[in-house]
Amino acid sequence: MKRKRRDVLYFGLFLPVIFQMTRQLFKKNLFVTLNIHWPKQGVNAQTLVVSKPLPTVSEIVSSKDGRIQDFTSSRMFLIGRSLQNGLVSLGLVGKYADALMDLGCHLENLYEEVSQTILYVLDELIINFYYYLRNVMQDLEMEVLEDWLLVSWTLLQQWTTLLVNGEQVELPDYWLNYGSPWEIERLDLSYPIWFYGYVAEKDGELHWEPGEKILAVAYDYPIPGFNTYNTINIRLWSSKPSDEFDLESFNKGDYLGSIEERGKSENITNVLYPNDNTMAGKELRLKQQFLFVSATLQDILSQFKETGKPLKELMRLLVDGEKMKWEDAWDITTRTFSYTNHTVLPEALEKWSVSMVEHLLPRHIRIIYDINERFLKLVEKKWPGDNDKKRMLSIIDESDGRNVCIVTSIVPLIILIIRMAFLAIVGSHTINGVAKLHTELLKSDVFPLFYELWPSKFVNRTNGVTPRRWIYQCNPHLSSLLNKTLGTSRWVVNLDIISDIKKHCDDPNFQKEWMNIKRANKVLIFIFIFLIRMAKYIEKTCDIRVSVDSMFDVQVKRFHEYKRQLLNILGVIHRYLQIKNGKLKNPVPKVIIFAGKAAPGYYMAKKIIKLINSVANVINNDPQIGNLLKLVFIPNYLLNGILMISILLILTPLNTRIVPCSDVSQHISTAGTEASGTSNMKFSMNGGIILGTMDGANIEILEAIGKENMYIFGATSDQVNKIRKEIHDGTHTPDPRWVSVITAIKEGMFGEATKFQPILDSITNGHDHYILSHDFPSCNNLTLVILEYLDIDAQEKIDRDYQDKPKWAKMSILAAAGCGCFSSDRTIKEYADIWNLERCRRKGPMQITNEEASTLLASPSGSPVTAISIERLSPLTVVKPPSGSPMVVNKNEQGNLTTRQIPTPSSTTIGFDVKK
Repeated sequence: MKRKRRDVLYFGLFLPVIFQMTRQLFKKNLFVTLNIHWPKQGVNAQTLVVSKPLPTVSEIVSSKDGRIQDFTSSRMFLIGRSLQNGLVSLGLVGKYADALMDLGCHLENLYEEVSQTILYVLDELIINFYYYLRNVMQDLEMEVLEDWLLVSWTLLQQWTTLLVNGEQVELPDYWLNYGSPWEIERLDLSYPIWFYGYVAEKDGELHWEPGEKILAVAYDYPIPGFNTYNTINIRLWSSKPSDEFDLESFNKGDYLGSIEERGKSENITNVLYPNDNTMAGKELRLKQQFLFVSATLQDILSQFKETGKPLKELMRLLVDGEKMKWEDAWDITTRTFSYTNHTVLPEALEKWSVSMVEHLLPRHIRIIYDINERFLKLVEKKWPGDNDKKRMLSIIDESDGRNVCIVTSIVPLIILIIRMAFLAIVGSHTINGVAKLHTELLKSDVFPLFYELWPSKFVNRTNGVTPRRWIYQCNPHLSSLLNKTLGTSRWVVNLDIISDIKKHCDDPNFQKEWMNIKRANKVLIFIFIFLIRMAKYIEKTCDIRVSVDSMFDVQVKRFHEYKRQLLNILGVIHRYLQIKNGKLKNPVPKVIIFAGKAAPGYYMAKKIIKLINSVANVINNDPQIGNLLKLVFIPNYLLNGILMISILLILTPLNTRIVPCSDVSQHISTAGTEASGTSNMKFSMNGGIILGTMDGANIEILEAIGKENMYIFGATSDQVNKIRKEIHDGTHTPDPRWVSVITAIKEGMFGEATKFQPILDSITNGHDHYILSHDFPSCNNLTLVILEYLDIDAQEKIDRDYQDKPKWAKMSILAAAGCGCFSSDRTIKEYADIWNLERCRRKGPMQITNEEASTLLASPSGSPVTAISIERLSPLTVVKPPSGSPMVVNKNEQGNLTTRQIPTPSSTTIGFDVKK
C-alpha cells in the first residue's frame, strides 16, 4: 500500500531561507533568553535541510535496480549539537555567524544553549559507533533511505547527575521541555504494538490475541551529509495509547482511571534504561526494546513487503503477518541480519527469562523454541549424539543438565534463560567484533563452539571516529595547522593524509606551534566569543583553580569496575603520598581529571565516585601540595562531550572540550575486557598520549603509531586468568606501594574508612577480579618486554618525558600522525562490504548558470562553504571553495564557476568562524 506523503506539502513550504531574511526574522524575534529562542535559528537551519530527504529517497529508489539498502536500529544515539552539525554540513557557519554578530550574539553561545539530544547509555562504544554510522554513511553516500535507515530510538527522558557530599545523585533532565525544531512528528506513521495475551490456534494457524495494545508514533530527524546532497532521516519512535481517553470511566467520576491507559503506554518511552534491579524494571526494559524493534520492522515491511534482536519479531511478521512458509521466512531473516558484538563480558551479554518473555510476548517465545529446535538439529548433524554440545549451544540455557530443548511443568520457567547473543548468531549471516583482539576473543573465549560451527561467519571490523567532529569541529586551531602544513584540507575526508605531518615531527618551529595549540586549548582561546576552554571550565564548575601549564591527565569513561577508574585513583593516592613524604623529586605539576557517570543501580561504581571526590577534597586543600597535584571530578559528563563521555553524561560538549587539551589520556581496562573503545582514538588524533593496557583498540593504535609513542603497562589478555588465580589462591604478593595506599584508605586519611570498606573488600583478600593489585606497580617483566623500560614505572616515565619538551612534542605529533586508519570512513566502508552496500550520490537539484556564478562573492577565509552550498542556496552570494578544499565540486559545474574577490574578507577559524 502506497504510503501517504502529507509531509510533502509541509516540506515544500520550507524553501531555502536567504540570510538577508535570516537577519530580518531574527531581529523581529529578538530573544529574551537564548534557552527559549535558540530554536528560532534551528528552524531556519532546518528549513535548509528538510526539503532534502525526499529527493534523496527518489534518487536511491530510481537507481535501486535490485541493490541492497541498509537498516540500522539502535536504542541509543548521541546526536550532539544538531545546529552546529547542520550548519557545518550545509557549509553555512560563516553566514550564520555574521548574521548573528550583527545582533550582538555569538553563534558559539547559541550552540551552547542547544539542549543535547542525548540518551544516557550503558555502552559508550555502541552509541559512538551508531552516531558515526548514520553520519558517515551519509558522508560516504551509502544507499540509505530517509526513514529506511531506521536508526531507531525512542523519545526518552534522559537523566543528569549532581554530587551531594561527593556522591552521585540522579535527577531527571527535561531535555524536551522547549521542544526541538529538528524533530518532525509524523502522525501519519504509527504502528500497533502488542503485549501480553495468549496464542490461539485457528484453521491450523497460530494467532496472537494481545492483552494490551499501544501505538508507536514516528518522529523524523533530518541529517544532512557532509559535502553531499544526500540527506536522510533518523526515525524515532514514541509510545502512545491506542485509546487516548476512557469516557465511560470519566463519566462515572473515575477521572484518574479515564487516563490510566495513557499513562501506562507513555511510560514505556519516559526513561531509557530504567533500573532493572526489580522485575518491573526488567519488564519495562523489554517493552522498550520490543517497541522500537516492532515499529521499525513494521515500517520496513510496509515499504518493501519483501524483505539481532529483532529476529523473532521479523519471523512473526513474516510467518503470521505475511503468511510465508517458515523456511522462506527464515531464509529472508538470516540474509537480512548481521550481528555486531560490543562486549566480551559474560554479564553484558543480554539474557531474558523464559517466563518474562512468555508473559509479555507469548507468540515470540514459541518462535524462539522453533528456531532453537531447528538449530539443534543442525548441531546434531555436526556433532552426532553430543548432548553436551547441544546444551552449550542451545539458545535456551540448559547448562544445569536438563534435557535439551525440553520445557516441562516440573522445571519452573523462571529459571530458564534465553541467551539473546546466541539467537543473534544463529539468525545472522555475519558476526563481527570491533577490534582485532576483541574478534579473536569472540572466537576463542566467548563463542568458541559457534566459531567451530561457522568459522566463515566471524570477521573483524575495527571501530573508528569521524575526523569531521573530533578534529575539524572539536579542535579548530589544530585543523588550521594541519591545513597549512599539509597544503590541503582534504584530510577532513581522507584522514590517511595526516600521516604526512611525520616529516615535520623534528621541526622545532612546528613543535612549538603544535604545543602552543595544546596549551591554547586549556585557556580562553577565542577572545571575541567566550568559548570557555578547559582551565576556566574546571574553575567555574568545580571551584578549584588549575594551572594551564600543568600536565592534564584525563580519564573519561562510564564508571565500571573493568574500566578501572579505581586503579587510577589508587595511583593518584600513591603520587600524593610520594609528594607529601618528599619521595618524589621535582614532580611535574599535574591535573588529574575524571569524568563520567555510573548507572543508577551500580553500587560499586558509585562508591568509586565517592572515593574520588573524597580524595580530591583532601589533595586540593592540602597547602603542602599546592599546584603540584590537583584532582578534578567533573559531574554529569555529557555523552556529548568527548563525544560527549562519549561518554557517555548539562553542560555542552564537555568531551569536545577535554579531548583537545589533554596531554595524557588513560585507557586502562583489564586486558581482554574492553571490546574496542573509541575515546582512545579521539585523544590520540588530537595529540594526546595514551597510557593504557594491551586491550581493545589500544593494541592497534600501538601498531599504528609505534610503541615509543604510547605508555603500555600491565598483564596481557592471555595472562589474566593465571594472575587472577594466583590472587584468588593467595600466592600473589602485593607490591609495598599498593599496601601503603590501601593502608592510607583504611586509616581514614580520606574520610571514614567504613564508607570505602566495600571497595577494599573487592580488591583485597583474594577478591581482586580485575587484577588491580598486579597491574598497580607498572614496572614488571611485562612492562619490560613491551616498553623496554628499566626500573621505573609508567607514571615516572611520563613525568620524565614530559619535561623533555622536544621529545614530548614529537611523541604528540606522531601519535596524531598515525591515526589515519582510525577514521570512521574506513570503518563504514568495511561494514559496507558486509552489508553489500553501494554508493549512491544524489545529483544537485539546481543548476548554476554562468551569469549567476559571476555574481558570487569569495568566501571568508577558512569558511566551509562549498559548491554544494551554492546549489543549495542559489543565487546567494557565497563562495567558490578555496584551493585544496576537501569539498568536491560537481563535475558539471566545475568549469563554470567563477568568483570575484572581496577586498577584505572576514577572518575566521575553521569550524567556528569567529572574528578575531
